[in-house]
Amino acid sequence: MSKAKTIKKNVFPGDELAVIEEYNKGEGSYQVDGLVRSEELGETRLNKEKRALEVKKTTKKLNLPLEGIVVIAEAGSVTRRDARVDIFRVNGKIIRPTYTGVIHINDVAREFGRNLEQALRQGDIVRAVVANTKNRILQLSMAAPEFGVVYAYCSRCGGILEMEKGKLTCPKCKRVERRQYANSYGKEDISS
Repeated sequence: MSKAKTIKKNVFPGDELAVIEEYNKGEGSYQVDGLVRSEELGETRLNKEKRALEVKKTTKKLNLPLEGIVVIAEAGSVTRRDARVDIFRVNGKIIRPTYTGVIHINDVAREFGRNLEQALRQGDIVRAVVANTKNRILQLSMAAPEFGVVYAYCSRCGGILEMEKGKLTCPKCKRVERRQYANSYGKEDISS
């Protein structure tokens, strides 16, 4: 009666899992010098069909706002030339802590010319794409029709503006306001 080698359960990158005569490498593992080693910090699992050792990662995958990724953010300070925003949703997932991003006047629709304060206001929720991450500054763009304000607040009474006949109107005080709104205005899911 032969004894089967026990498989180490929790492993670190580089840990020896088995020799190649026993098991093949699987997802999360690699083969070097006749040994199967762990590629990840995680938990070892045996894939009986492939006779392979796999390592399931136990650390969370970071959800970073990289170039080309769509984000949802809340506008903080807004000036004529740029706006600081707090990014709280990346790739459809809520993140904590938030990241800080910048929207420059050149990264909004041309119709807003030289005044970003007409395109968005403090407290507005925007949908944007990460255009640049150089120098650790997240530069966002709202230039395409699918990007822009997705929820806006009335600057008079604070109510949420609603889309009526292509205009943003406050249902409480009937004020009409101008913003660069996304084509998904009022429909964007910003909850967890």
